[in-house]
Amino acid sequence: MSEFLVSTDLSREERIALLKKLLKDMDKGLITPEEIKERFKKILSKVHPVEIAIIENALIKEGFPIEKIHNLCGVHIDIFKESLENEKNIAKKGHPIYLLMDEHRVLLSQFTNLRELVEALKGFNSFQDAKNIIEDLRKVTKVVNGVKSHMLREENVLFPYLEKHEIIQPAKIMWTEHDSLRLRLEELNTVLSSPENEPYKDFVKHIDSLILYIIDLKSNHIYKENKILFPSAINKLTEEEWNECWEQMDEMGYGELATKEAIEHKIKEAPVHPTNYDELLKKQINSLIETARKAANYGDEKVHFEYGALTKEQLSALLDLLPVDITFVDDKDTVRYFNKATKRVFPRTKAVIGRTVQNCHPPKSVHIVEKILSDFKTGKRDYADFWLEMKGRFIYIKYYAVRDMEGKYLGTLEVTQDVTEIRKLQGEKRIYSEE
Repeated sequence: MSEFLVSTDLSREERIALLKKLLKDMDKGLITPEEIKERFKKILSKVHPVEIAIIENALIKEGFPIEKIHNLCGVHIDIFKESLENEKNIAKKGHPIYLLMDEHRVLLSQFTNLRELVEALKGFNSFQDAKNIIEDLRKVTKVVNGVKSHMLREENVLFPYLEKHEIIQPAKIMWTEHDSLRLRLEELNTVLSSPENEPYKDFVKHIDSLILYIIDLKSNHIYKENKILFPSAINKLTEEEWNECWEQMDEMGYGELATKEAIEHKIKEAPVHPTNYDELLKKQINSLIETARKAANYGDEKVHFEYGALTKEQLSALLDLLPVDITFVDDKDTVRYFNKATKRVFPRTKAVIGRTVQNCHPPKSVHIVEKILSDFKTGKRDYADFWLEMKGRFIYIKYYAVRDMEGKYLGTLEVTQDVTEIRKLQGEKRIYSEE
């Protein structure tokens, strides 16, 4: 992470010593909250959030209670929040970066709500007394969960384009932080869904610690993206690439953090859903005309196989109709194709085409990808499979080594399927049903 660190006149050891004194003064009540903030600003005025996280971790290792470190986190969150809230958007309306930064703005405002609600929790002694506050926490957390959509769009659209311009390591760092945030959000959702699984006081401490961690992590993350990643992206990507980003972001959809203002130009261009039979008929006719036009362009050109031949249109439609997500990676580990299944389990955008498969996975799982590919290339294995539960669904994932007739490795096929309903099947069904 050295690319994010900013040198100052003080060494890290000197800053740690000053922070120790600040913590002791806070603990003894010798300074007011405003004085704390001013001293903190002077100590860390030129230090990047990543450096602050390193300092805080060092203090914890030296034995400072985590609760007191959290107090320090709260102060520096306030400082960065002031900086970020007063920050102007570096992109104009209608630009993808404007949307991403605007989502940051909305998220920060929700963080304020979360902190206020947690403080309110501390004023009660039972779940019954705090039930309205807990319900408000659930509502705000639902909006905060919109950051998942935000992160997916960055990982599957923005990051691949940055990689094409050789901005690789910063995107990997951001992705690692995304994974950390997802884990904490899932924990927060779980705790709020069943708060009475622990005594009220323990619940409040748990929520307080969890939310402070989430806010601290994401505030630092926002700072890095707004100050480093996004300016780099604006400087590198072409207008054509930004238009492609919009198209692919639209395909993925938007979450609770995306405001109408930030995506208004896309909303205006979105397809109008038919409201009556005439509109539906007109849409179907236009679709048939478009299909005929595409077929005419293909002419008699066909893809020939050992057991038949298909036009490109037939082949594309067939692959998209399969009840599985498929992705093909060639022998150089480059993504070459994925089908456009009706309901994909994992998102895919056009930006991944030409991307190395290693960069399509979270950093924490790249070593597994490398091992699978290595075993396929050496002939040690021909397939590898995994299964997992995700949002109440059972997902089966299988990787196949693709080889030619002589056994030469051509690439890897990833097949992903939601088998939740298949696992429920029992007995037999031999008769065609009209339902």
